[in-house]
Amino acid sequence: MTYDPTRARERLAWLVLLLSFATCVGLAVGFPLGVRQFVHAARIKQDVLLEPQQGTPRLQRRGQGPVVALVGPTWDVPPGTVVTTDESARSLLTIYAPGAEPVPVATVQIYGGTSVILVAARSPRFGSSPLPHEVILEVPRGRVRVAVTPAYGRPTRVELRTPHMTAVLDQGSFEARVREAESELAVRNGTAQATTPGGEEANLISSQRALARSGPESLTILPAERNLVVNGDFTAPLSEGWEVYHKDVQQEPPGTVTVETFGGRRVARFRRVGQGHAEVGIRQQVNYDVRDFSSLVLHLNVMVLEQSLPGCGSLGSECPILVRIDYKDIEGTDRTWYHGFYSVDKAPQDLLNPWDEQIPPRTWYSFEAGNLVEEFEMPPARIKTIWIYASGWSFDAMVTEVELLAQE
Repeated sequence: MTYDPTRARERLAWLVLLLSFATCVGLAVGFPLGVRQFVHAARIKQDVLLEPQQGTPRLQRRGQGPVVALVGPTWDVPPGTVVTTDESARSLLTIYAPGAEPVPVATVQIYGGTSVILVAARSPRFGSSPLPHEVILEVPRGRVRVAVTPAYGRPTRVELRTPHMTAVLDQGSFEARVREAESELAVRNGTAQATTPGGEEANLISSQRALARSGPESLTILPAERNLVVNGDFTAPLSEGWEVYHKDVQQEPPGTVTVETFGGRRVARFRRVGQGHAEVGIRQQVNYDVRDFSSLVLHLNVMVLEQSLPGCGSLGSECPILVRIDYKDIEGTDRTWYHGFYSVDKAPQDLLNPWDEQIPPRTWYSFEAGNLVEEFEMPPARIKTIWIYASGWSFDAMVTEVELLAQE
């Protein structure tokens, strides 16, 4: 067969034409798909605020370099940062979705004796992305309480890693305790999915907890503690479970209690601008026999925005937020327990009660009383009423996640 240069040129031309066509089709299809993938997958970092609340927490940025004492709030919390607290320290980690007005997507209360690693905190770069806001935390030891909220119409996904399980937390409130041999996750409200290193999985709903240990068949689902407070997260109208009251109003106005959304959370807000004393609050009739319970723990989140009186007033009784529990003890005597919160330093001549506690201003403070069965003057037989109120002249304060957790 003789070589035909004309046919060779034709074959080369067809080859070039086909390759050009394939390249054109690839660009026509691949470029939009690539752009679409980039738009869907591109992320930007979230803003992270770390605040000391008690004692001196410590942090190590990016998991390397010097370990420094946290003496004030800092926004310099890059991924990889390790936060540690000794038994006397506590801190609050707040993670914000980027935007014109940053909105919290997760708050992490870090209790004493805890280590937390911020692995990642990121949000989609473009509004058309279907991905959620994402936060990844690692807790090698200790105890944290995590509140997860959506932002800008987009859900938030928090991944919580411990040595014994990995949990995915959806919108809600959760508590994790990590010990040497086990990890425990309690769902106060919301849903979560827990997975052990061995592949065991469980879906959790409100009032459930997962206990994970090392080894096979290590995941156990248990009921969480019983919450004796109704509508303590204020997701329902205030009239569901609570009664608003006013007391000892020396001058108008009497003050208000409203339920509103603040930073993605539903809160009860106590406000008054005026002169002279006034008390405004909410109360709930619990009327629950607690003689069969070995543990009774009060938890709530508090924020004091403004207060006109220093401390808790001259007698230590006019705090911007107070909690009162009326109960009947095992001998049939009616008793009362108090705890108050304030942010402004007291005046030198003013008094404070033993139950008055100073907290940082304008930030959430997670309060938890010890086992009230042991802390009350006498063991309780029946919890009668819980009161939450503001007292003083002018004040602006909020509470949320009010829980009275009972366990047999």
